Amino acid sequence: MKSARLSYHRTFPWTPVSGRAGARAWAWKLEKMDNGQWARPVQMVHPFMSSMKLWCLLRVEFQGVELRFATPAELDHVCDILGRNPMPSGRSLVPDCAIGRPNGHWLSRLPAKAKPWRFRQALLTYLARAKPVAEFRAFYKDVPPLQIPDTIFDSFEDAQRARRRK
Repeated sequence: MKSARLSYHRTFPWTPVSGRAGARAWAWKLEKMDNGQWARPVQMVHPFMSSMKLWCLLRVEFQGVELRFATPAELDHVCDILGRNPMPSGRSLVPDCAIGRPNGHWLSRLPAKAKPWRFRQALLTYLARAKPVAEFRAFYKDVPPLQIPDTIFDSFEDAQRARRRK
């Protein structure tokens, strides 16, 4: 069975792919103290979370496999990975992972029946032609790119490195 549905949400609808496609919940902000020195980075809600008043979620069910996408970047990321033959391993997609396999990567959670090349070809063809997918892309088409100040970072370590450089 093939189906694609859209739903709309006031808060960001996290999916297994969100973090890999750039979604961030938390950020670290650098601020100067009164004496002009940089203070320790402070955790804050990432500007990404409040960048939109309404979010669109695309749910695709294809031959018993359900996929969810919250942004076009997620859809593009999944299509890029599934369009490769041979499909890359989760390990090659997460090179900074500690010893072992990256069990938290969305690819490791993908059902085995979704991994054969024929299935992936059929899924990608469906995603390219489905009307709800086009509507999903159109919803985000006019969204301006998020402008993040240079004092906000995705991780504490990045903020610390920047603080040392300044």
